Amino acid sequence: MSIQYKELLQNISDWLFEIDSKYSFTYCSQSVSQTLDYDAKELIGKTPFDFMNKEEASRVKEILAFHTLNREPIIDLQTTYIHKDTREITVMVNAVPILDENGDVVGFQGLVKETTILTERLELALRGSNDGIWDWNILDNSVYFSPRWKEMIGYSDEELANEVQTWTERIHPDDLEATWGSINEHINSITEYYEGIHRLKHKDGHWVWILDRGKALYDADGKATRMIGTHTDISEEKATQLKAMHQKQIIEQVHDSVISTDLNGIITSWNSGSQTLLGYTSKEVIGKHVSLFYLDEETDLLNANIYLLHKNEGHNIEARMITKSKEVLLVDLSLSLLKDEKSNPIGLIGYAKDITEKKKAEDTLEQQSKMAQMGEMISMIAHQWRQPLNAISLTASNLKLKFDFDEYDLQSQKESLQCTQDFSKGLEQIEDYIRTLSATIDDFRNFFSNDKVSSSMKLEDVVLKALNIISPSLESNQITVKEEFSSSKEIEVYENEVMQVVLTLLQNSQDNFLEKEIEKAYIKIVVKNRMITICDNGGGVPKNIIKKIFDPYFSTKLEKNGSGLGLYMSKTIIEKHHKGKLTVKNTDDGACFTIKFM
Repeated sequence: MSIQYKELLQNISDWLFEIDSKYSFTYCSQSVSQTLDYDAKELIGKTPFDFMNKEEASRVKEILAFHTLNREPIIDLQTTYIHKDTREITVMVNAVPILDENGDVVGFQGLVKETTILTERLELALRGSNDGIWDWNILDNSVYFSPRWKEMIGYSDEELANEVQTWTERIHPDDLEATWGSINEHINSITEYYEGIHRLKHKDGHWVWILDRGKALYDADGKATRMIGTHTDISEEKATQLKAMHQKQIIEQVHDSVISTDLNGIITSWNSGSQTLLGYTSKEVIGKHVSLFYLDEETDLLNANIYLLHKNEGHNIEARMITKSKEVLLVDLSLSLLKDEKSNPIGLIGYAKDITEKKKAEDTLEQQSKMAQMGEMISMIAHQWRQPLNAISLTASNLKLKFDFDEYDLQSQKESLQCTQDFSKGLEQIEDYIRTLSATIDDFRNFFSNDKVSSSMKLEDVVLKALNIISPSLESNQITVKEEFSSSKEIEVYENEVMQVVLTLLQNSQDNFLEKEIEKAYIKIVVKNRMITICDNGGGVPKNIIKKIFDPYFSTKLEKNGSGLGLYMSKTIIEKHHKGKLTVKNTDDGACFTIKFM
């Protein structure tokens, strides 16, 4: 070797070496001192294994034996040497075999390049992105897994060996064949790069979803010699995808209609429940405006509710929808905002449940309840009319008797004047009684009015109107009414409906008193803030039925006296028509009903 060539070799940063058939160094360039801090003379006569840990030495020895046997060059062998200060130094080795006259390998000549800094920089960069590194030497099947690669599945760097088996033993059995297939396609240059998703078993037993990406290096003959790649933990993303998929499956299985639109009302999704309800397939409606399903006269109402939706981020209404066959359905429509990952509105979601038949049934129950209550009202009317009718009859009879028995001498100016005064007084009394009868008729006519218009009024005024109807009946049955009114606030209510509820509760208390023959019976009515509380001393509701008393057709009264609809309709009026609450509880003396308006 010429002096100039030797000087050139001594001055390059990578170090050259030559080993004999026993793998002992016979030559090292002085550049080895820059890598391992040893003088080149200190390596002569020693093997590379003397500067490696036991596990790595065994691995490299097997690789050298393999290449010796096959007379093949060593390409991009990544290994680690022990620095003089005991640090591990990562290097890349490339070498060619030295052959004798018989073609047998008697040693290797090669070049060693330190890659520690590059590897550390790469790992630091990838750790910033939370990815792990793998480096696979395809020729000798050796592999390197970075500490982060191992950390992803719950292990420290020392716990897992850098062997291909480390990976194959932990990949999910269902993913192994497909993953190897994708890797081989890339190795054989069928694909430009390798990318796949598989599961690796974590140390604690659960499965970690991995996005695996890599790129192969090829020699001059186009044969893959090395493959480097990264692992990215995508378990959270996969969980989100699975959750979204499950939600989509659930939505598809829901029998009710679930429709999504963009902010302009253009339909973007359509589940099978929508097809069942409205008759259109998804192909017929995707891309069309949602107004296709609404009556023209309800368009303004729909727009108003969409405005409320944007304001409140959720809204619930009853609406009419038109099917493909032009049938009009009544639906319970729940609207909500569809948002992106930054919580910005990007569309609307409508959940529609067909309540057509349910509404018909409720209307029937309401009508039956009204008729049942009308019977009770007629009984109250008869009771209230009895006294004034008796008074009219008595007054008229008294005047008639005076005439029949010639009580007045009409020839006498004095008695003629007395007769006129008596008749005038009697007629005035009759007129007063008739006005009482007329007022009673007005009260009941107003109660049964179908004009369902809400009005702003005090709750105590509603209660007093109800009491005006039922008080004579309560008084005749010696039932005391105690009133505590401390609210002057006006709230928006359907007056007649709230009167119906109050009358039902008062009538039920009265019926209970009479059935149980309660002495010193009383009803206490408290109006405070937005609540009406009606309590009595009738002994309360039996515990075994208290949860059933609001069910339709359930009655605690004798069969001939109860329809079983009064409390059911009362709860419907308060909770559905007024969005309030009607509850019951027992006290020491009796039952206590609370009507709460929101």
